[in-house]
Amino acid sequence: MRIFGVFVGAALALGMCGTSIQAWAQAKPVAEKAPEPPPLPPASARLWLIAPTALGPWTMRVENEGTVAVRIPADGRLLRLEVQTDEETKAVSCTLPSSLRPKNFPEDRALILAPGHSYEESFDPRLFCFGKSAVTLGPNVIVRAKFGWEPPKVSKVKSKAKKPPTGPFAVESAQREPTIAALWEVQAPYILLGGLTVAPPAAVEKAPDATAKPAETEATDKAAEKETTDKQPEKEASDKPVENDKPVVVNVPAVDERAGKLELSSTAYVEAAAPRSIAVNVTAKNVGLRPLKVALRPWMLSFRIDGPGLEPQMCYADNARRVLPSDAYRALAPGAATSFAVLLAEVCPKNVFPKPGLYRVTPTVAAKESVNGIDVNTVTVRANEPSYLRLTGASEPFYSEPPKATAPVVVTTAESEADKP
Repeated sequence: MRIFGVFVGAALALGMCGTSIQAWAQAKPVAEKAPEPPPLPPASARLWLIAPTALGPWTMRVENEGTVAVRIPADGRLLRLEVQTDEETKAVSCTLPSSLRPKNFPEDRALILAPGHSYEESFDPRLFCFGKSAVTLGPNVIVRAKFGWEPPKVSKVKSKAKKPPTGPFAVESAQREPTIAALWEVQAPYILLGGLTVAPPAAVEKAPDATAKPAETEATDKAAEKETTDKQPEKEASDKPVENDKPVVVNVPAVDERAGKLELSSTAYVEAAAPRSIAVNVTAKNVGLRPLKVALRPWMLSFRIDGPGLEPQMCYADNARRVLPSDAYRALAPGAATSFAVLLAEVCPKNVFPKPGLYRVTPTVAAKESVNGIDVNTVTVRANEPSYLRLTGASEPFYSEPPKATAPVVVTTAESEADKP
């Protein structure tokens, strides 16, 4: 009985304790969750793509259309292009390789854009549409452009902590307490490339001449001139020049259109990580219909180098003239070709490729041609199309100057000038 009483007392005590805890929990006010602040409006920045010609150069412009200053990475390498040749084909994505495209925000290219200010940069579209991504840029081609970084997937954002993302952003506020939301990327309106032809001079409307006579006065003058001409006596037939009915013979040298003809070409696209690894394959082909007796050697090649913002330079394999024996000449059959792999570091000076970017390499060959086995001529042939070289690494940085913002153009009118004191 004593043990039973102990159990009953303990049960009663626990019941009273539970009742008091429940009463305390009901009496304690529940703290309400603070409402989340409304999302900030997105930054008012606009990306424009300007393509006056299909082959470039093109211009990208990032403009701050908002009322507060923003911070952007002034780096054209963050562009991504999508090119669609027609409505039925799939768009081709043109993006720089990871070794050339910034992964994080490039602090040395940080630029603050005040309201209304913008940043402009010219570029060659073939720097992006390169190699396997190369497309024919011509009339009626649709181009879409994006600037910045692809935003992360929603699932990844939710799995992380509630802290706001840290970027990198294409546009973000320059305020201490931001009033606008940052943008991972900005997209430009699509453009439709135009033709490469220029309107003929006859289609260009000329400005009116201040000294020209009115149409009525000009018509009156012409009528008076005709009347004066009609009153003049007719000239005798003997005064007219006698035309010669015999055909005019012009001495035009005869040309053998089937003769052997040398044509030069090179690798269309070459990509290298450093100047020392640039290799170009040059091919000399007989496009004629007869055999061509010629001597071809690597030291006969030369290269014209056109770099980004640089003066053109020449690279010569060997400037010395050499005498070739008769057995050095070979008959190159119609359609036959000879190729050479040239390492440009061996034929070019060290400072020809100082910075990363897009280069145009145009080869020329000064071949030795034998005629009748006695006379020796030098045939100089230049390639019709250059090799496009995309260099991802060099001794100098991609940009040589810091970025600069462009202020909006203020248009002044006669009324505004008159209002000035």
